[in-house]
Amino acid sequence: MLGYSNFHRLDLAARDVALELEAQADGQSNPFMSFVFRWMAFNGWMAAVTEEDNDRKMIDALAEAPRVIAAFDAKLAEDLAFRELVQTFAAMWPVLSVHDVRKKLGFDAFHRLERPLLLAECAAENVKQRPADWVPGSVPDWAQVLRTVYQVRCNLFHGEKSPQNGRDYNLVVTSDRLLRAFVVDSGCFGWYGE
Repeated sequence: MLGYSNFHRLDLAARDVALELEAQADGQSNPFMSFVFRWMAFNGWMAAVTEEDNDRKMIDALAEAPRVIAAFDAKLAEDLAFRELVQTFAAMWPVLSVHDVRKKLGFDAFHRLERPLLLAECAAENVKQRPADWVPGSVPDWAQVLRTVYQVRCNLFHGEKSPQNGRDYNLVVTSDRLLRAFVVDSGCFGWYGE
């Protein structure tokens, strides 16, 4: 069970770091930095409300949280622009684990193989991807979106997302827009209770 009030129990300076990062995300001239700032703010909030110190455990807890799921589902049902953003994001799926691609297909796989061949090779080598349970054409759920945004974050932080690559750029920008829309419109940083 999550403790949303935990975020408000943090030392004021610690909580302010997350709030400042979120506030400064929109002011970044580089959209990749906007996503980095926003993710760090979200990560700070997640750590507080889940009481976990491991990203994977935080993501798992938040992916199954009824209040967060309800907020996502309501936004998806009521906000056409958000629904279109989610559909745009899902049209770029799957998002491959860069670490796993490098390990199984080599460091040059993204440059050596066109996307259809890359996906075929990844399927043959059982490369990790997000969402793992995606059925093209279906409506993405909160867990799929969250885990896929996290994979984009992992790929970016570990060096395999470039603003010069159109697909990378679109994945990062869309992830940032989704995270912003959810955090701002749900008001989750201001939630209290369980």
